Formats: sequence, structure tokens, C-alpha cells
Amino acid sequence: MTINIGGEHLQLSVDFNRQDIVRDAERAADDLFRSWRSRWPSRSDKEILAMVAYQFASFYQELLSRFENAAVQAAATDEKLSRILEEDHAL
Repeated sequence: MTINIGGEHLQLSVDFNRQDIVRDAERAADDLFRSWRSRWPSRSDKEILAMVAYQFASFYQELLSRFENAAVQAAATDEKLSRILEEDHAL
């Protein structure tokens, strides 16, 4: 499949069941590119594409951090619940 972000066409190999997700990502990145292109007309397309890449990388890193924190909290909660259940069975 081919996607288009900021006039740059990219050939991708994507499983059929993931194509909607890829199209959504393409649309989000291209919409941001077009918005920022009109907001900063003096910047080059390359600069705008770099800004878009940074924005999405920043989003990804924030989500990764949140996921890791949630995993730590889930493990701590699981451990507490396991101890409670063990104490309950001991009674």
C-alpha cells in the first residue's frame, strides 16, 4: 500500500487487517503537516516533516512512559491482591 504524508509517498507492506490503522495514522500525520504548513509558510517542507515526526515521536514516548507506569502499578496491585488472598486462605 502507498501512503502520502506531506506530498511524500511511501510504499508499505501492511497486513490487510491493519490497513485502517495505517490510513488513520497517515491522515493524522498529513493533517498535522497541512495545518503546520499553512501556519509556518516560510519553513521548508523538510522542516515541517521533521516537526511532525518529532510531535508523533513525543506522543509515542509519553504513551510508552504511561504504559510502563501502568504496568508497574498493575504488578504492585496484583502482588497486594495475591497477599490478601493468601492471608484469607490461611484463615
